[in-house]
Amino acid sequence: MLLVRPDSGSHWYLPSGTAMHEVARADGKGTRPTTLRDARRLGLYPSVTNVLSVLARPGLDAWRQEQEILAVLSFPRRNGERPDDFARRVAAEMNRRERDAADLGSAIHRAIELYARSGAVPAHPDVARLFEPAREWFDAEVGDVHAVEAAVAHAGWGFAGRVDLIATLRSTGRPTVIDFKTQKTRTSRAGRFTPIFHDIWPLQLEAYRQALASREPAYSCAETASVVIGSTEPVPVIEHVWDPLDAPSRFRAFLAARQLWVFTRGYCPVADAPLPAAATGRRPNPLPSTDGF
Repeated sequence: MLLVRPDSGSHWYLPSGTAMHEVARADGKGTRPTTLRDARRLGLYPSVTNVLSVLARPGLDAWRQEQEILAVLSFPRRNGERPDDFARRVAAEMNRRERDAADLGSAIHRAIELYARSGAVPAHPDVARLFEPAREWFDAEVGDVHAVEAAVAHAGWGFAGRVDLIATLRSTGRPTVIDFKTQKTRTSRAGRFTPIFHDIWPLQLEAYRQALASREPAYSCAETASVVIGSTEPVPVIEHVWDPLDAPSRFRAFLAARQLWVFTRGYCPVADAPLPAAATGRRPNPLPSTDGF
């Protein structure tokens, strides 16, 4: 009895960076999600998050387990209810909670995009309340905005994605590749927001930076930063700029994940080639050999 099916949704891109998340249905009735089979046929690039999905994510797994426990506690078993019916009801509630969290995160991301483009704030009061700390951070920390929701693609390694924000931060003084994350508001004993910074985040950002630098060498000197926004209570956002000295190691780790992705999916979007010099970053550390990739 399979109650929770794996999420088969993946994001795909054309080599230009244009999103190709859906394709036309064979019967001509609308569109459907793009599959791996479509990607092979069309020569599409996987998203950075698609590639990184091959890695274990203990933080996300722990959150999902928490949702399972809460769903069970909030749904007492009914008299005479069969075990499989009860399990299906709990699974449906768990999925609903996960969808709600994803929808809220998406709403906050859209609010940031709107503000970065136009200075407008969200109309929905709940979203506006959680967005307000992000607006305060933006006004205090963001200097020049270079791009919002920028499509990026790396022709050398065959991956793509969308960057939330590219801007010069006052804290770095450099163009910075920024990814916004929403997270349940956890606070320390002192009342300070204490988000969890997952190991996968800097790999994602470094892949974006490398894709940018492969086409625009000026971004080979860009910084990367994660900005975490509380999703349950409005609290000051936390900005973390990742150490640029570790950038080569992070990209090696991403390329290792890519190698595993290619092996498990049986699909290599491009013939592997040495990374262009402009995309190796400003650090002298050499990138890994392409032998065996």
